[in-house]
Amino acid sequence: MKKLFFLILIDVFSLSIAAQSAFDKALEVISLDLATKLDQKEKKKVVVLYITDIQKTQTVAGKYLADQISVNIVNHPGNFMVFDRENLSGIAEANKLIAEGYIDVDKAKELGRILSVDAIIIGNYTVLSNTIKLTLKALDSSNGFVIAASVNDMPIDGDAGALLGINVPSTGGNVNAENRGFNRPLNSNEQYNNPGTVSHECETKNLGDFCFTNNTSYNVRVGLGTWNRQWNQTTFRDKTMNLSPGQTQCFYNLSAKNYDYKITISTSPNEKVLSGEILVEKCKSKTFEIR
Repeated sequence: MKKLFFLILIDVFSLSIAAQSAFDKALEVISLDLATKLDQKEKKKVVVLYITDIQKTQTVAGKYLADQISVNIVNHPGNFMVFDRENLSGIAEANKLIAEGYIDVDKAKELGRILSVDAIIIGNYTVLSNTIKLTLKALDSSNGFVIAASVNDMPIDGDAGALLGINVPSTGGNVNAENRGFNRPLNSNEQYNNPGTVSHECETKNLGDFCFTNNTSYNVRVGLGTWNRQWNQTTFRDKTMNLSPGQTQCFYNLSAKNYDYKITISTSPNEKVLSGEILVEKCKSKTFEIR
């Protein structure tokens, strides 16, 4: 009976491995590689902070990566103790240090003291043509120095595409060329924000958010409009905002579709007008930088 039970466990384990996606397998490889390097340095108590995108922004994808890396390290045979990142919200000192952004030497040492960990794992990812390049670093909490690092290119399969909001072509090919964000590539003025800010009803109601940042030294007026068949022109009256220099504002719960934009920059004594088209995507949040 014991032998039969053991064989069943082996079969279940084998099936779970086989069921892993190529993306998850690659994520497991980089996680275990870093864990092995830490094991060799006898750093057993670790915390995995949020994995950010290349612009140091916290994203839903980064949270998922950090969670899976934590699980993979826990399952490493080196008997690691991984601090549960979800508990950081209850530790005000640690939460403040992380919220301040970049983890420097002093912050790493302070976090190590507060959390009683030997190493702090940080990382970032970059979305390339057909892969996601993930870079992980482990900082020694006693001095803030990097003591281990791993890099891996993970394939963008269906699971990764769903996580990142990328429409992965079923026949393969260049993902970014197909489209970097469901319908078309981002232009040079646009970037994605954390999609967690979008309304929970976005899926059923086909909604998305769109923000504008005024990076000029002038006051700016932004209008979003759609083609009015009755008047045979684009109208901008319903959705407008005024932005001071350096200010960011958002249009929330917009219907996911194309909009024409008209940006009026109040340069003295004249006005400069920019116009074009943006795409509001379902359950996505974007920011357009006015330069």
